[in-house]
Amino acid sequence: MIAFESSVVLRRFVRALAAVLAFGFGLAACARVDGGGGGSGGSTPRDVLHMAVGADPPGFDPLVFNNGGLSYLAPLIHGYLMRADGTGKLIPDLAVAVPAVANGGISRDGRTVTYHLRRDARWHDGTPFGARDVVFSFAAAMNPNNAVPDRTGFDHVARVRALDPYTVQVRLTRPFSPFVASCFTMAANDPYPLLPAHLLAGKHDINRDPYNAAPVGLGPYKLARWERGSRVVLAADERYFRGAPAISRIEIAIVPDINTVATLWKARSLDLVIARVQSGRSFLDQLRTRRDAHIVLTPHYEFDFVQFNLAHPPLDDVRVRRAVAMGIDRERIMRELNGELSVPGDTDRLSGQFAYDPALVQPRYDPAAAARLLDAAGWRLAADGIRRKNGKPLAFEFVATTESKTTERFGLLAQQQLLKIGIRSEIKSYNYNVIWARKREGGIFENGRFDFSYTGWQPNGVADHSYLFRCDSRPPDGSNYGSICDPVIERAARAELDATDPAAEAAGDRALTRRLVEQTYVVFLGFNKEGVAYRDGLEGVVPSVSGQHLWNAWTWKWAATARQ
Repeated sequence: MIAFESSVVLRRFVRALAAVLAFGFGLAACARVDGGGGGSGGSTPRDVLHMAVGADPPGFDPLVFNNGGLSYLAPLIHGYLMRADGTGKLIPDLAVAVPAVANGGISRDGRTVTYHLRRDARWHDGTPFGARDVVFSFAAAMNPNNAVPDRTGFDHVARVRALDPYTVQVRLTRPFSPFVASCFTMAANDPYPLLPAHLLAGKHDINRDPYNAAPVGLGPYKLARWERGSRVVLAADERYFRGAPAISRIEIAIVPDINTVATLWKARSLDLVIARVQSGRSFLDQLRTRRDAHIVLTPHYEFDFVQFNLAHPPLDDVRVRRAVAMGIDRERIMRELNGELSVPGDTDRLSGQFAYDPALVQPRYDPAAAARLLDAAGWRLAADGIRRKNGKPLAFEFVATTESKTTERFGLLAQQQLLKIGIRSEIKSYNYNVIWARKREGGIFENGRFDFSYTGWQPNGVADHSYLFRCDSRPPDGSNYGSICDPVIERAARAELDATDPAAEAAGDRALTRRLVEQTYVVFLGFNKEGVAYRDGLEGVVPSVSGQHLWNAWTWKWAATARQ
């Protein structure tokens, strides 16, 4: 039972929005003024920024909508206890400091976290922000009636209380090292913003509340207009606690077709565009045709990997898993698929990140060694070129998503290479929503209907990745779709999660990753880069390793020399 205490009476909510933004990028907010706005000649008013997203947001409250596009857009409208900068490092937002043992924000036993809040912040409707909003936000995240996508971190909370109007204390059931990064920060796996108590408190749930379509936030911009299926218009908040943004409007066009985005960019009707791997290499080439463009390629902290289903023999045999890993020329395939956007990697950490260990190296491409492993495991090559054991062929089902040509093409290239060492694989492609659906809804991963698959994970700034590999996170209780359950990983994960100092936390994480590599429970495929393209004269853009390139939009401005 979780107790929420506050010395201030929480009032009710008034407005909201309910839906999700499918994976898209960019922004653009507001109707054009009297026919002004980015025309064919690049005549963008200096106080307006034009962007585009790939899908219409059905709502603007990330607490009840699980959607990458919405999480990307949310920092413009919403506020957090902490933001994350371009390197993924936590920085204060509505909290005045990042809690740590060193500054007294985290108790030495790791079970009490104290947040000191800003005193100069106001919601978009002018209501002062304070501790009651933070207490309410925790209550909303823990409310079982709210459709919260992921409660990691919140499920360790025993009590939240306001010590005074600008101080909040959280008591945990046990130490949980990723807690600060996991709750109401832009670094969380699912970045939830703070919510207004004066508008939403007292509701049974906020899943379909009007607020979801008319949010009142703490971010630098407020929603001015939402023309569904067409565009979103944001207006600068003059009361924003960091100061009113220099760009007064952001106009976000809804453009589902990536080729149309490229056309608008080349026609100078857009000022900022993001090129992701999913967009294809040719899209980046099209962006480069515009002479007044700056394009920055930034490593993106989303690791791709092949996951094996250990519940399906013979993938419970490490020799077979390792043979598959050594039979796929993963670095060449990823270069072929992603070109200059490909970033090699042997683990789930980019170089220079927390717990990165250059000594952890996966087995290299070696089909001859793979063949020897399979021979030793009793899988002998038959006359038809397929290996068999006790008359059973060595054949697997590879799952890909229809929304990503990358996964399907990876499957085809891997299929060809595995056939050379006597392994047959059949590619099955499903809709993204079918793959990731819950077990009761027939989800492919949760029901274990795969042998191995290409997948990816964007952990953002949370150091802990053990929820992908722990025994207690196997479906339906988590995202360990490979059914890994290893006592070495369990001990390493516990050491990481219980740690109260970063060195012990990193040691636990490295031990966990070392075991993943030793046992070839997964095959890490590396990372990718994202291209942030923006027109000449736009200043202040700082691309982020997390892919949240809008994290500091309040600093953006047009140079005095920018063309009108």
